[in-house]
Amino acid sequence: MAATMVKSAVLAATTADQAATVIGLPSPGEWAVQLAGTWSGTVTFEATVDSTTWVSFELEPTTDLSGTTSSLTATATGNGVWTGATRGVAGVRARFSTATSGTVVMTTRYAAY
Repeated sequence: MAATMVKSAVLAATTADQAATVIGLPSPGEWAVQLAGTWSGTVTFEATVDSTTWVSFELEPTTDLSGTTSSLTATATGNGVWTGATRGVAGVRARFSTATSGTVVMTTRYAAY
């Protein structure tokens, strides 16, 4: 069965702790994050089960979707696309955890199985 896009969020972040958040995920699925813009800092990928407590969530950069290496990461410091399975969590977010300069455009998309 093909995945159906359920929820997405876009945020242009300029200060620390701003996040593009998708909450209330109805079932396991896939999550994708795209970072764009001219910025310096760190974006942290996070997930929650209880919709309150957020923890690091590792994603795979699309530059390595072969599955032959272990390049999972919970942070990013540059533009690109990362993906991963949500495994039944209630919500996911990309958070501009350390903002040094510029604006990062964080686009997230969740698709149910």
